[in-house]
Amino acid sequence: MWVVYDISDDGVRLRVARTLESWGLYRIQRSAFVGRMQRARMRDLARLLEGMIDPGTDTVHIIPLPSHEWERTLVLGTPWGERRVASAALLQG
Repeated sequence: MWVVYDISDDGVRLRVARTLESWGLYRIQRSAFVGRMQRARMRDLARLLEGMIDPGTDTVHIIPLPSHEWERTLVLGTPWGERRVASAALLQG
């Protein structure tokens, strides 16, 4: 599944990102996460996120995606995770 969001408040945006990571999703862009999750757990996550955001200004898209489609994904450039690892290595070196 994909979770993509546009959240105006910095604190809420950080809380949502940390929540997504704690639920086992992986960040692939600043406001985009992917991961595997059963549909019932996806609904639980949706309810949790709904309580965090301001529905008048914020948007969260939770998009189910079959595994076979994810495997066909093409990534151009440096994937988000590798960019973070490279940045950390530069800071340490």
